[in-house]
Amino acid sequence: MDRGLALLLAGLLGLLPPGHAFPDQLTVSPAALGPADPEVACTAHRVTPADPSALSFSLLLGGRELEGAEALDLEVEVEEDESQEDDDMLFRVTERWRLPPLGTPAPPALHCQATMRLPGLELSHRRAIPASNPAGDQLSAALWTSSAVLGLLLLALPTYRLWKRCRHLAEDGAHPPASLRLLPQVSAWAGLRGTDQVGSSPS
Repeated sequence: MDRGLALLLAGLLGLLPPGHAFPDQLTVSPAALGPADPEVACTAHRVTPADPSALSFSLLLGGRELEGAEALDLEVEVEEDESQEDDDMLFRVTERWRLPPLGTPAPPALHCQATMRLPGLELSHRRAIPASNPAGDQLSAALWTSSAVLGLLLLALPTYRLWKRCRHLAEDGAHPPASLRLLPQVSAWAGLRGTDQVGSSPS
């Protein structure tokens, strides 16, 4: 097989030559971009080589590199969970940028892209940094508060009715109606009648 075709197939399959590693394990910070976030960072995990000539990062907006973004530093660390059986050392590489003004409203998302470039082979992984929506967050909070207040009002109404009914029952117990006040008299009369019947029975 032609070497160029082999490299192309390797790129399509996500394969790299021996001694290279570039898994799709990008992480971004912050996870959601807020108005007060002046910087963003993108980290590629378990990669090798970490040479900037092979591994590079870019910050994209709408598929194009974000204009005005200032690259701050490139940090390379050895992966702490690297297996000792691996012959090749794996690295965690982080690129940071200072953001330019993004305007109002902010774009829906930025994208961090990491690219591994080798002779005849280029692979890229991309991760979104969505923009938070303060107006939407405030609206959600207002809706939640309104729902809570409405729920309390709906709960208070049957509670008040139950309390009012219990109060009436208590008052009725202290001053029972005429129908209930007659019951002891009827019972007493029935008892006396039973006594008379017993007394009149033959000895």
